[in-house]
Amino acid sequence: MPKAPSSPKPKILMKKNGPVSRSELVSIRRDIHQHPELGFEENRTSELVKLHLKEFGLKPKSVAGTGVSSVFGKNNGPTLMLRCDLDALPIHEENTFGHKSKHDGVMHACGHDLHTAILLGTAKSLSQDMPSKGRVKLNFQPAEEGLNGADAMIKGGIMDAPKVDAVLGYHIWQQLPVGKIGVVTGPAMAAVDRFEVKISGKGGHAAMPNRSVDPVVVAAQIVTALQTIVSRNLNPLDTGVVTVGAIHGGSAFNIIPPFVTMEGTVRTFSKEAGKTIPKRFKEIVNGVCKAMNAKAEINYIREHSAVVNDAKMASFMRDVARDLFGARNVLECEPSMGGEDHSAYQELVPGCYVFVGAGPTKGEVFPHHHPRFNPDEGVLEVGAELMSEAARRWLAQN
Repeated sequence: MPKAPSSPKPKILMKKNGPVSRSELVSIRRDIHQHPELGFEENRTSELVKLHLKEFGLKPKSVAGTGVSSVFGKNNGPTLMLRCDLDALPIHEENTFGHKSKHDGVMHACGHDLHTAILLGTAKSLSQDMPSKGRVKLNFQPAEEGLNGADAMIKGGIMDAPKVDAVLGYHIWQQLPVGKIGVVTGPAMAAVDRFEVKISGKGGHAAMPNRSVDPVVVAAQIVTALQTIVSRNLNPLDTGVVTVGAIHGGSAFNIIPPFVTMEGTVRTFSKEAGKTIPKRFKEIVNGVCKAMNAKAEINYIREHSAVVNDAKMASFMRDVARDLFGARNVLECEPSMGGEDHSAYQELVPGCYVFVGAGPTKGEVFPHHHPRFNPDEGVLEVGAELMSEAARRWLAQN
């Protein structure tokens, strides 16, 4: 993966006093966007977060290397955790605006730069008007993009001292126009599995395939056969995705290679589907290989479980959003087959993960993980206001 070059030291862009302003939020977001860092390499971003938390009178501490945690509020009462993610993606940015990435091959193409700015804005707001009881724990998590930073934060003690009683998270969402809030009860984002398969055959001359075992043909049969899992093995009312995203093999047009490798992902919501697909996956891969005189080496990896929103917490977030932005701007959002390691926290305590609309109202909307990803920065104010009010109200009610 590309390595981020050196960047200027972070500086204070959001002052302790005064209301949380759009200009401050935009300044922080654009600073982070210009200096993106990959998972567990978010050193500058981490320092920027700690610098601002100290400015707000808080005492940040490092967790899991580049993660940051801080707690404030009264000692009595429950603890609510607010979580965001810090890391960027190994993508070459194709945007041309002034704050585009200065690190070639690394880009904030999923919105984590905005997530961080939103949680810093929330921290400033709450520090100026502390809840009368209970505590807020801030979780600036590293390495969400495929490196299980949530597990690292949990192992680092983020859920303890003080013990977390509930958690709220959020993701800016290009599928929703800016100003809209999407809430789901139950499964909101899918469980994520990853697989790697090496199919070994017998290499040889392309003109004499009868003297070889062609792993390319075997791989083609496997790709087709795997699609029957969702259509023929899952309950028709359940859902799942099996995608082979990469196939590598061969070196020339007239050579049958000795092996082919395949990589891909599986997405599910239900526990039943999460058990069925891996079982059938291995049976199909091994069965096709056996039938065609090839061999398979399978590495099937469970990345993380589905994000499942607690019904009471989801209802609570709907009420908060409706009071702030009006009922017409709060939507019953469809679950996403995208994955999020935020699920690890909500397996331990009740929580809700909401979608905050960031789709531009003019021009083409580029999706998450696109090199021209272009969220509307108006989402910053919406997100900070939503999370600040949710924290205050939850602590007051609990």
